[in-house]
Amino acid sequence: MTITLTYWSVRGLAEPIRHILRYQDEPWEENTLQISNEGFGDWMKMRDADDMPFGNLPFIEDDGKKVTQSITIMRYLGRKFGMFPTDPDDIVLAEIVEQELFDLRNKMSSACYNPYNAFGPFPGSEIGKFDHEFLKGRFAQRVSERVPKFNKILTKPFLLGDKPCYVDFLLYEFLDHLKSFVPHTFEGNDNVLAFMKRFEELPNLKEWFESEKYKEGNYINAPMAAWHGGKKE
Repeated sequence: MTITLTYWSVRGLAEPIRHILRYQDEPWEENTLQISNEGFGDWMKMRDADDMPFGNLPFIEDDGKKVTQSITIMRYLGRKFGMFPTDPDDIVLAEIVEQELFDLRNKMSSACYNPYNAFGPFPGSEIGKFDHEFLKGRFAQRVSERVPKFNKILTKPFLLGDKPCYVDFLLYEFLDHLKSFVPHTFEGNDNVLAFMKRFEELPNLKEWFESEKYKEGNYINAPMAAWHGGKKE
């Protein structure tokens, strides 16, 4: 049965999911919601469905069931495609890296999105001040401390060995977000850069990264972000 992925028209939290599906060459479809009042309206109609008690984006539909929460989706696809570790120590390392990446990605979002602006159906506020450059500088300091830690553990072709596990898809994509946002923090971290290059050479993904659609570029963040990460930015 074809997997359907529903998400906004950005890379955001869904691109690691897309990467797994591309790599597996699994039949899948994308239900893309536009970042507009109409798109938010469409999402409001979906999110309280009885078969999705904690409605959130992204979500997938597979074999008659809906799976929400991006990390849960990654674990689900990892198990489905035999890319979930079985060794207890490997599971612990994979989950530590998974959560570290998600923590960094959330902090990056906090530096990029003005919480006082109106967003979709949610009202804005005149209270408070959003200082993107200050937050970016503070975030860059944290990234400069964390990237060497990734560099230290990436001594194999992929995180756990010769073949990618589900976390490698998160690892590549979120490292690419960070590298695009604060590129200087990656200087000298050769293991990280070599890992990213190996990932881009994986079967099916190589074709994607060389495609015109990829080169045209999608936003990393939504266009209303202080930094959205488009190719032309």
